[in-house]
Amino acid sequence: MSLTDTVGKCAAIATIGTFFAPVLICRDIIKNKSTKNVDPTPFVGGMAMSILMIKNGLLMNDPNIIPVNIFGFILNLIYFLVFYFFTADSKPLFSMLTKATLFTGVLWGYSTIEDEKLIEYRFGVILTVLMLTLIGAPLFSLNDIIKNKDASMLPFPMIASGTFVGFLWLIYGLLIDNIFIKVQNIVSVILCLIQLGLIFKYPKPESKKT
Repeated sequence: MSLTDTVGKCAAIATIGTFFAPVLICRDIIKNKSTKNVDPTPFVGGMAMSILMIKNGLLMNDPNIIPVNIFGFILNLIYFLVFYFFTADSKPLFSMLTKATLFTGVLWGYSTIEDEKLIEYRFGVILTVLMLTLIGAPLFSLNDIIKNKDASMLPFPMIASGTFVGFLWLIYGLLIDNIFIKVQNIVSVILCLIQLGLIFKYPKPESKKT
């Protein structure tokens, strides 16, 4: 097995591992019987991104991408169902799901009619923007985090595991010289490191020293 295949397999396995990070979040939801202060965007976005990444894997003919994202979709669906079961108001949740479903359907449809010579590049650009938006979404609350000196809204397990996996996929992208995998993971690692910095600078109020 070549170095590229080895790194690709390791990145795929590590990615599967990160899919289990929300289990800790779901555990708290079940324990508290509430979704208060829990954002469902990672679950809904995770399902949508998994579907689109499956399509991207088909376009790239990359065996490391497809099975990982099939598994990711199944797990994110489970997390979504846990959130749905314990949420007090499901209307915003299903509104978000409907929008994500329509958007994903449009992009999948676009990928079937675009010129075969252009689709891999253009679809890669779209996925890069979407992925980085999803990863950086928690930073939209940056003002509130700094103002309240509380970063507890940031999902530490998902961010920490995402940083590690981002490094692995970055190495893989460098080995196969794929510009999208390189850009996606350089920026995602930076975004994750910024969020980790906020978590350590502004820990949960109960964990702060008195």
